[in-house]
Amino acid sequence: MRASIGSLLLVLGLAGPASAQGLVGASPHQPPTDDKTGTNPLNLQHQVIVATTYVTLERFHLNETTYRHVVPILHRRVALSAGLPLVVGNLTGRRETGLGDVSANVEWTPWLSPRRGLLVGMRATIDTATVQEFGLGVHTLMPYVQVVFQPATGTILAPFLSYRTGMGGEAFATEVEDTLVGLYGVWRPTSRLWLATQPQVVFDAARASTYGELSAEVGYQWFSRLGAYVRPGVGVGADGSKPYAWGLTAGIRVIP
Repeated sequence: MRASIGSLLLVLGLAGPASAQGLVGASPHQPPTDDKTGTNPLNLQHQVIVATTYVTLERFHLNETTYRHVVPILHRRVALSAGLPLVVGNLTGRRETGLGDVSANVEWTPWLSPRRGLLVGMRATIDTATVQEFGLGVHTLMPYVQVVFQPATGTILAPFLSYRTGMGGEAFATEVEDTLVGLYGVWRPTSRLWLATQPQVVFDAARASTYGELSAEVGYQWFSRLGAYVRPGVGVGADGSKPYAWGLTAGIRVIP
């Protein structure tokens, strides 16, 4: 499975160099920088995102606030980002506060056309959780690929696929190996308002289980460079496998 994912990324990344205007050079098909909503995965821009997520399962709950900074390079064909999560929750029978697993991302748009494009990326998480239940107990790597279509003005459909595996970590940690499949969709009825959804399914090979998530997002661009959004969601699957029963994310995004 790891070899097949790696081969897929390589083939997709090297395909169509002419239409990509060079694999890392400026492309005439790049989304315009005057779109500051952050809803187009192909529009790699400088971003600062602060989001808080509350999830609950039975009598346990968790609240995670994450600061994420995104920096584009190489004519906005590549973006580097990092996330710092601060967690407050009751997963052990008592209230705990601490740091979660820090993450780092690199994303690349090897192919762009007027209404389509390809995004490939790699996400890594580092075992930095200060409370055992706030992290995975292992470092992880997750390559992913997303094909983005814009069938009409203000509409985006973007299926995605990722594979995550654990690497090293604590002796108590369980194995991490799962595949995620999902569809990101956006509709912008006005230039400032957007509605989005991102249903996804996780095939967890380490635990031989399948679960998913259904979510809906409403966002609004309050100022020229500041937007806010709220995203309720529900976990789908058996009680012993789904990650949460229901959750709510609220965030702000600044694009300088």
